[in-house]
Amino acid sequence: MGDVKPANMYLASAIIIFFLPIGIYVSVSSYINYFLKSDIISYSFPLGLIIFSVPLLVWVSYWMIVIGYRKQKETFKREMKINKKITNSLAMMSIFGIVFSFFFSFYVEYDLTSHGYVKCHKKSIHAPTKYIISKDMCE
Repeated sequence: MGDVKPANMYLASAIIIFFLPIGIYVSVSSYINYFLKSDIISYSFPLGLIIFSVPLLVWVSYWMIVIGYRKQKETFKREMKINKKITNSLAMMSIFGIVFSFFFSFYVEYDLTSHGYVKCHKKSIHAPTKYIISKDMCE
């Protein structure tokens, strides 16, 4: 396997950092729409998971930049120390997010259907489930 170039690490890190605010916005807005019981609510397991994975993705992105910089300056020969407590805490937060989002997605479906919301047919298997107050609002 070839050596990963610092420019590729910077690019991957920049892509992650660029898409994180978009993911945060979509995830938080779906939670807000659910808790405020809006007329149209879109929710899925991945949308619920994004908010819990953000700290770990930022941490990984940070280390990609640091490792890329050290490779570029050829100071990679010294041993790097990654704080294992922070890494473990962020990994545990992500694992909690997986479990929470899995069970919360079932709860959302049960709660919204019991409050009279209707599930719209999904156009794609990856699309979030759309819950609406009236069947006429389905597209």
